[in-house]
Order: sequence, then C-alpha cells, then structure tokens
Amino acid sequence: MRRLLTAVLAVTAVFVFQSRAMALLEVDARYWFSELDAELRVTEGGLIGTTIDMDRDLGVDTDENFLEGRVTLQMGKHRVRYAFVPLSWDGSKTITKTINFAGKTYSASTAVTTSLDVDYHRLGYEYDFIKVAGNRVGVIAEVKVFNIDASLKSATVSESESITVGFPTLGVGFELGLPMLFSIGGELTGITYGGDAYFVDGEVGINLKPLPLVVLSGGYRYMKLYAETDDDRVELTLDGPFVMLRAGF
Repeated sequence: MRRLLTAVLAVTAVFVFQSRAMALLEVDARYWFSELDAELRVTEGGLIGTTIDMDRDLGVDTDENFLEGRVTLQMGKHRVRYAFVPLSWDGSKTITKTINFAGKTYSASTAVTTSLDVDYHRLGYEYDFIKVAGNRVGVIAEVKVFNIDASLKSATVSESESITVGFPTLGVGFELGLPMLFSIGGELTGITYGGDAYFVDGEVGINLKPLPLVVLSGGYRYMKLYAETDDDRVELTLDGPFVMLRAGF
C-alpha cells in the first residue's frame, strides 16, 4: 500500500510539473501613448458623404492614451491569445465647410460636436517553430474585429453611424534573448485586399524580466486600417510608444 501511494504521488508530481512547464497563462496590461490620423466618409440615402479629416475638419483631439489588455495561453510551442483595446476620441469645432455625413448635412459655420469610438478585438494563434534558450520565432494567424461608432451633433442636426470591420490576418512574431535579463521582441500582422482594404499592426519593444514570471517592456507600435466600399470609406492610422507589465501564472 505504501509503495502504491508513493508511486501515485510520484506520477502526480511529474504530471503537475510537466503541465506547469508546458502551459502558462500570461496577462498583459499595456498603456499606449498614441496619435491618431483618421478620415471617414459615410454615404446614406443617396447623399454622397464628405471625406472628413477628424482633426482638421472637426477639431477632434488626436493625442489620446489608451489601456489595452491581453491574455495569452502558452502550451509548448503553441500560443493562443485574446486582446482588447477600447479607443475613444472627442472634439468640437465651428466647421468651415459643408459636411454631408450619413444622410445629414452640416452647413459651414455650424458648431459641431464629434465623437469617435473604436473597439478593437484580436483573437489569434501563434506557432513558434523556433523556441530555444529564451529565443523564439513564430507565425501568427489572427481574426481582428473593429466596432466603429461615429457621431456628429449640432444644434439642429444629429446623426450617428456604426460600422463593423472584421478580417483574418497573418504575420510573424519573434523574441531574441539579450544579456542581463533583457530581450527584444516584436510582431507584425496584416492583410491586403488590393486597393479596397488593407490592415497592418506592428510593434517592437525591449523587455526586462526582473522576476521569473514578471516582464516589463517599452516599445513602439504602429497600426493602420483602410477600408472602402462603394461610397463609404474609413482610414485610421494610430502610432506611438507603449509600456507594458506582464504577469505569468
């Protein structure tokens, strides 16, 4: 009986050790110091929309900072992750030209209040075909979804429009170990549908691992979305530095 109990405990210990070695849950909190460059055109009811520069035409404050959350499950060379970042901008301006937006007209010299909200979801899988001694290189397949809500309001006219843009992307990711607990890592994902739509999201950063399951990082990120269908168009460019805290479990 004692031998059987010892064997069971030994097998259990090996199983738990191997499971912890092969599976690791990582949670990232990222703070992004970003700058926006955006244009939007929405046609409705036969009224061709005006191509609107959110900063120049509507006075939207394009320098905003955002918090992003990421959850990654590692299983050996396999990584499954989900990321979400809510983006939001506001502005107000007495417009200097007539704007047609979603079937409504805002005349020049009208005071207009604008809001632009974007929820960015990412669900992806990465396979690291090289993973050794703190170094890895992998391929990434992701589904990315943008929920975009834009609204323009004046004293007499108010209109809002919701657009959902989703597509699969492919890319690569890497991490290169450096001396003194440092590493450099990055990734690039994207897709193109010719001149009608394309997307790219890339980042690079320097990582510090002060504790076994804790990573501090700082880097730079660039993201661009372009989609055009008939008389509707959206173009968003977002870039800037970021800082990150990662905890493993």
